[in-house]
Amino acid sequence: MKLLLVLLGFLLCSVSLPPETIYHLKDASGTHTITSVKRAEFTELHSENLGVDNGTYWFKINNISQPRAILELQTSHVTTLELYDNNGTLVPIMKDTRFPSYFISKDLHSFPLYLKGDFPLEAFFPITISNEGVYAKNDRVNMLGIGFFYGTSIALLIATLIFFFIVKNTKFIFFAFIISGILLSVIAQDNILNFLGINIGNTFYLEALGHYSVGLMAMFFMVFYLKLRSNQQWIKWSIFSIVAISTFSLFFFIFTEMLWGLILINSCSILATALLWILILRIAKGPKRYVLFLIYSVNLFFLVNVFVFHLLGITLLERSTFDGAGIALLNFTLIAVLLLLSFYGIQTTGVIMKHKIKRYVEELKELNTYRNIQETDDDYLESLIYQFKLENIEVKILDDIAEGLSNEAIASKYDLTTDRLNQVTKSLYTKLGLETSSDLQNLAF
Repeated sequence: MKLLLVLLGFLLCSVSLPPETIYHLKDASGTHTITSVKRAEFTELHSENLGVDNGTYWFKINNISQPRAILELQTSHVTTLELYDNNGTLVPIMKDTRFPSYFISKDLHSFPLYLKGDFPLEAFFPITISNEGVYAKNDRVNMLGIGFFYGTSIALLIATLIFFFIVKNTKFIFFAFIISGILLSVIAQDNILNFLGINIGNTFYLEALGHYSVGLMAMFFMVFYLKLRSNQQWIKWSIFSIVAISTFSLFFFIFTEMLWGLILINSCSILATALLWILILRIAKGPKRYVLFLIYSVNLFFLVNVFVFHLLGITLLERSTFDGAGIALLNFTLIAVLLLLSFYGIQTTGVIMKHKIKRYVEELKELNTYRNIQETDDDYLESLIYQFKLENIEVKILDDIAEGLSNEAIASKYDLTTDRLNQVTKSLYTKLGLETSSDLQNLAF
């Protein structure tokens, strides 16, 4: 019986609470207080994502189904969050958590509870109420996922830098920048800085900068590492235009913190990346093209869903807290494959170039040897001409005799008669003080 009770208790601790009914009210004027909001009329919250209808919201939780629970708001796009009980007492926020969380108890707090939050970007309210066991279990799973994600990303970044130092190719610096851009956006979204106790104000800027840098790196890669044909220059100018719009949107978002600025940045980055993928698909051949097309399509679907449609309140797939990290891991996998292919390609090219250089050096050595011999022969011949005052025809015949040509071949070469050839040869014998043709040939050599 005791064992049965223990198992039953374990099951109760590991099962989520039934979905609590949450009501919401938009504070359009921003004037509501805990006193006035009690008299306001709330509406049941049917959707946790209202898109561009951002602003200040109040949420009402009438009760919880168990004595104690954890209330968590799983978003980084919220500021000035406050939780009050029915007596107007401010409930303290929990420390050392990723997302804003509150411990609530029927014994400690008077219900209903009122949660106030300012949502300057999209109106996204992923409020969860779970018991302590489920919250702790989910927290452990989340931390394991965080460790895996950041461990993978840091290892990939280190590998990229190692590849750069090995082959001295700036392509790997590009990969390092794009990994850093993805990391920036994920760091901002998963609230890891809040867990580490690092307060830098709004992390929206980090997220926007991360998305912007990814689009910028797509442009750099296309311009510097992919050779565009003459009929593909429209891609180059298109991506320049996209990055220009993205740059304007970044400054617009920084100064105004308006949602449309972030939507434009995200859209431009996705479009720039899509153009890069289109160009890569045009270069790819065979089955590789279809595999890349499938991977890129899935990746593009999730990017558009999370970073554009979700901000607009359009839901293609329900978003979870793992979406950003999951998309990042998919892109890290693609980058890792590209890293290995690039490293292998550069190594192969390096081996081929080494063989070519080695062969070229050997050819140069042979050529230099020939030139040295030729220069020695020329010097020797010049000394003979100068010393014995040889005529032009005599020099030519002397050179041909050195090469072992017969009298008939020499006569035919210079269109000489036999008598004329004999006359020139005799003159050479006389000037050089020789008696036979063998002596003449030895002298020439």
